[in-house]
Amino acid sequence: MRKLREILRLHLEMGLGRRAIARSLSVSPGTVSGYLGRVRVAKLTWPLPPELDDDVALTRLLFADERNE
Repeated sequence: MRKLREILRLHLEMGLGRRAIARSLSVSPGTVSGYLGRVRVAKLTWPLPPELDDDVALTRLLFADERNE
């Protein structure tokens, strides 16, 4: 999930668009859009809050709905 954190940084800190992020990280624009949609719902800002200092906590927050299925 390192790419998730990097997607957030590139978008929230650097202001890059979805396609530029997708190209730089070799992921699909749809993946970037999906992650950023979850970030918007979670109302995250950069830098991330201290409680989201590891990838596990960040993943749990953004993908909690998928764990409950």
